[in-house]
Amino acid sequence: MGRHQLYTSDQILDAAMDAVAIHGRAATLAQVCAQIGAPSGSIYHRFGSRDEVMMRLWMRSIHRFHGRLFEVGSGQADAGDVLVTMAVATAQYCRHLPREALSMTLFSHERLMASVPDHLRDEAGGINDEFFALLLRLATERFPHLKDDERLLPFVFTAVVGLCYGLVRPYIIDQIPVPEWLDSVIHDSCRAALAVGDTWQG
Repeated sequence: MGRHQLYTSDQILDAAMDAVAIHGRAATLAQVCAQIGAPSGSIYHRFGSRDEVMMRLWMRSIHRFHGRLFEVGSGQADAGDVLVTMAVATAQYCRHLPREALSMTLFSHERLMASVPDHLRDEAGGINDEFFALLLRLATERFPHLKDDERLLPFVFTAVVGLCYGLVRPYIIDQIPVPEWLDSVIHDSCRAALAVGDTWQG
């Protein structure tokens, strides 16, 4: 007969998310346990280490964030409008779900892959694949003259994700609400940045 699980994986990750919000990104496993009222053994039974808890929290947060962007990006509207809306949706997501947003700062993808355990490597390695596929499809629709240009995906990623995230990240790290006026800044900045691609020769 299997051991009865008192806490689900999501409950433990929720506790880790709360611990990070209270104690910072260096939150300890003891602080995670305190949030859920669980002995450390309950967590070690599910996760191999404190680092794995944080890695899985990061991965869950990225999946949830991507889910929101997929909602925005799956419509039939003009591709350029969708890309701008995705940039604004990033700020809105971080405003409405600040603890999820903070959890996304626990790792960069490169840093995670440098230390991820083998049993998580495939999932972690491909965590951005679907999002990049969506971004490439929208980018190609927006800039058909650049469809074979190796600059296209990095350029659109910078305009839609990098620019926006650079603006909201200081608020996330300092746990200050993302101001609503930033939506307009991101909207206009993203549209202006994308317009640069119209000047490029394919």
